Amino acid sequence: MALAVDLDRTLLAPGEELRPIALESLRFARELGLRVILASGRGYGRLMPWARALGHVDAVVAENGAVVESPMGGRRIVRGRRAAAGARRRLANHGSISVEAGEVVLSVRASDGPAVAGIVAGLPVRLVRNVDRFMILPRGVSKAGGIRQALRGLGMGRGRYAAIGDAANDLEMLRGASLSGAVGNAEPSVGKLVDYRCTASFAEGVAEFVRGPLAGLLDRAPSDRGVPRPTPGAAPTAD
Repeated sequence: MALAVDLDRTLLAPGEELRPIALESLRFARELGLRVILASGRGYGRLMPWARALGHVDAVVAENGAVVESPMGGRRIVRGRRAAAGARRRLANHGSISVEAGEVVLSVRASDGPAVAGIVAGLPVRLVRNVDRFMILPRGVSKAGGIRQALRGLGMGRGRYAAIGDAANDLEMLRGASLSGAVGNAEPSVGKLVDYRCTASFAEGVAEFVRGPLAGLLDRAPSDRGVPRPTPGAAPTAD
């Protein structure tokens, strides 16, 4: 089994460096026998330094599933370049719209979302909300698809995975998980979907999820090596 973890606003709080509890949570997941997949909307180049700093990562899913390296250090697989190129060409004619471009995925301000939807209409792409931005994703590209590719790269085939995240771009990943969690700071739509909504936020929430419901699912006794116990009163998803 594997654990898929989002980075921004899940393991990593805005404006903060990685905290020891983030590293300890992934180390503990490894002790449970899990393979760890870091899944993010970030571009590959911006994600890899964090993956290396975390140290307990077996595979990375970047650009919301468009770029996968599994196992770490192995061959990169990139999907959706042609569809993204079409969207890039159309948006190039609209200088008033600020576009952040990764290897595949494009990102625009949330306020530009309606205009961009009209500009890329008819192309094989879709817009996915990510907090205060919209990502333009080739159809068929998602974190869930990237995780399935990562599992194959790890020799796990159609293996099961658990997942934890915070935002709308995590929803497909969470729906495909055998056990899903949301950190305490997650968007309401995410908290309503998951099996377990943490009372703690950011890295503390990941620790709560790994130590509590995930360890329980695997029927393993948690250790006391730096990962705190679930916050008293933590409960499955609120209604």
